[in-house]
Amino acid sequence: MKITSRLALNQLKRNKKRTLGTGIAIAMSTALITANMSFATSGLSSLQECLGEDMGDYNGAYNAMIILPAALLTLLIVFMSVTVVSNIFQASANNRIKELGVLKCVGGTKKQIKKTVVSEALWLSLGAVPAGLVIGTFLGFIGIKVAGVYVDKIVEVSRAIAMRSLDITLAFRVNVITYIVAVLVALVTVIVSALKPAKQMSKITAIECVRFSNTRKEHIKKEKTGRLWKKLYGFEGELGERNIKRNKQAFKPAIRALATGICLMLTTAGVITQLNDIRNLMKSKNNLLDIDYISIRDEGDDPVTGRRNDVILHPIDSETYNSINDKLNDFGDFEVYGIGGNRESYFAKADSMALTEDMKNVEGIINEYGEMQLDMVSLTDDMYRRLCELSGTEYGGNILLNTYKYNDFGTEKRIIPFTEDKTEMTIVSPQGEEKTLPIDGYLYRDDPDAWLFDFPNVATVMIIVPGVEARNFDWFCEPGDDEEEFVSYAKEVLGEYYAVDQEDTYASLGYTIRMSRQDNMVMALNIMLILGEIVMYGFVILLALIGFAGFISTITANFRMRSKEFAVLKSVGMTNKALKKMIYSESMLCTVKAALRGVIAGILIPLLINLAMRNVFAIGYRFPFAAVIMSIAVVFVTVLIITAFEIKRMKGHSLIETIRMDAA
Repeated sequence: MKITSRLALNQLKRNKKRTLGTGIAIAMSTALITANMSFATSGLSSLQECLGEDMGDYNGAYNAMIILPAALLTLLIVFMSVTVVSNIFQASANNRIKELGVLKCVGGTKKQIKKTVVSEALWLSLGAVPAGLVIGTFLGFIGIKVAGVYVDKIVEVSRAIAMRSLDITLAFRVNVITYIVAVLVALVTVIVSALKPAKQMSKITAIECVRFSNTRKEHIKKEKTGRLWKKLYGFEGELGERNIKRNKQAFKPAIRALATGICLMLTTAGVITQLNDIRNLMKSKNNLLDIDYISIRDEGDDPVTGRRNDVILHPIDSETYNSINDKLNDFGDFEVYGIGGNRESYFAKADSMALTEDMKNVEGIINEYGEMQLDMVSLTDDMYRRLCELSGTEYGGNILLNTYKYNDFGTEKRIIPFTEDKTEMTIVSPQGEEKTLPIDGYLYRDDPDAWLFDFPNVATVMIIVPGVEARNFDWFCEPGDDEEEFVSYAKEVLGEYYAVDQEDTYASLGYTIRMSRQDNMVMALNIMLILGEIVMYGFVILLALIGFAGFISTITANFRMRSKEFAVLKSVGMTNKALKKMIYSESMLCTVKAALRGVIAGILIPLLINLAMRNVFAIGYRFPFAAVIMSIAVVFVTVLIITAFEIKRMKGHSLIETIRMDAA
């Protein structure tokens, strides 16, 4: 065995508590990486079982959907682990400066010093990495079992909505590649963590190592202190603040570990809050029973004009949706009404003279051709008659929905888009052909039948055109206690027109029919969000534990390295009470510094995420007061417990022996 490996092994045996703390951090890091790899392997295996070995035409998309999040999460784990484990090795190296100096004095080279520190990491990996693989496999198994329950719920909801079989199960799967990747990533993480302190230690001269107990020379410089800490803790607080400033390298790892833990907790809380806001935004106000028909389309652009030209393969005509509506209304004494849309056939030419000032200020509604998205809204006959009476429009006329709802960077806004003197709309086909569509009436947001405007705008311009074909059509009702019987009856009615119960896919049939409560339509997505939250909480809690393990190792190593200093202070007259006060002041100052950095980062990261989400969802940023207070409280309590434990450990030590000998 080489001398560097022997020295590293002896060092680990002599410092069993530090070795245990470092091993736990490495094992937890390996466990998280293994669990993450297990999730990726299980997800890909489930998709292959459902879709076939090659996963069909969307093989690349499915692989990216699984591999990309797994890779990003692995990078986060590696970053956190490198930070924590590197901090532990740095604290250990600071504690052994004199020992390394003696090694240099007897002929040790920079390369040997570096190899000694790296060898410690490799010796630790021999026990910690296999333990992490076992723990990670167990965590992955439990995680997949929990996730499988939610996947089953998603499948159940989707099957009930689509009225077709959907067989996807999430089972725990691992293979040799899972463990090979986990081991390689874990070893790279450990080696990278040890390289930085190893390089720093190898650059220090032998004289500096023997004379001083720190890697920096600034400790002989007079440091300025603030008034606040002196007022809070007196002379002892001032002395503690000077110690932290003079020994920045010793305290920096602990501060960094605490700040990272706070940042992770606040980031998670912020992201979860935004996901909850998205769920609330998507929730239906009425939660009516919705029977939904939608046709597949061929997407593309017109080769001549370059405009978007989507071809609807199976549009539903007015005779069909009115006939279905009449038969559905025959079931009971509740009303069934329908609304559909077609925004693939025409564009509306923008007329700046007819746009209100509010509408002119909305960005991105007019394309490069000076046109706006147009949705020709189709209604069942009874509902259309009602809206004609409401708007004062003659039967057969076109009604402009003169309201526009849009997301103004996180805020939902409703405006009146057109002036009332607009009597016609020029519409343009994807081929560039123009024709005039008369506007015979208007409807506004404040009108009695405002339910129509509770739906999000699917297009910039919405015009009710009687008898128009639709790509998608929805029938709504509230059957009450008769819902189960009505659903069976509705399936029979729809079965007269469409293949409702066949096992064909959406693509092969060219259309799909879904039947469910409106909230159930988004329940599958909500379940996925909840599953994501659970996974996120699990990983963040474990990452925070790694951070706390790193903090405990670095702070205890720092206390023990300074045992001689504490003994000298007591020998010149400092009482136990004063020493405790100084140590507590140092711990609290470290916590305050960490809290400031962690809170700032933990607020900024969710804010940046929210700024990106605002472009899609009308959700604002909410300051996480409760999360800030809770995370700071957790960190303060943890620090106080560790500090109290270390103070208790120092009791009973002989001052003379402590001064004469280096700290263990």
